[in-house]
Amino acid sequence: MEWINQFDVFFANSANSLLKSAGSFFTPVFKGITIAGNYGIVFIVIAVILLIFKKTRKAGILALLAMSFGFIFTNLILKNVIARPRPFFDQNSICYDYWVQAGSLSEKGYSFPSGHATSAAAFAMGLFLAFNKKWSWSFLLIPFLMGYTRIYFFVHYASDIVGGLSVGFSCGALSFLIFWLLDKYILKKKGIQI
Repeated sequence: MEWINQFDVFFANSANSLLKSAGSFFTPVFKGITIAGNYGIVFIVIAVILLIFKKTRKAGILALLAMSFGFIFTNLILKNVIARPRPFFDQNSICYDYWVQAGSLSEKGYSFPSGHATSAAAFAMGLFLAFNKKWSWSFLLIPFLMGYTRIYFFVHYASDIVGGLSVGFSCGALSFLIFWLLDKYILKKKGIQI
């Protein structure tokens, strides 16, 4: 467990160094990104829009399915089972000081895994698997940026982000597998085309 602590401390110190050296230059941009991830609303809206068009319908289905699995595994199961407090919970820790310096972004609930990272990764993986791999890999940058903003504001440890990314990417792959099985064995046999 000590290596996880060292990993978290390294990223906490790095994020605080960026905050100090850039003179809060990144703070408004990162705040916009992190707020956009609240409750996965932006990702849900985009996925619903993708459902409207036949060419992008598969991507919308995969993204929504992946985010649904991610919500179940992260918010309903893992957060409550692991029950890890947020970095700023201990007012005597350096992370609390870093959190105050970053603007004291208010967050509730447990820390591990990150729900923002989970939903961003699930969304991105759904789009990556649905679209042309020549350019769809760029969607995979979204969860890493989202995850970094959560570390920057000290509402999550870096290991929370790794946990969220793992759950989200896995849920994206699971949604693709389920979609493929449904399409191959049920929908095509009934003449339903998505």
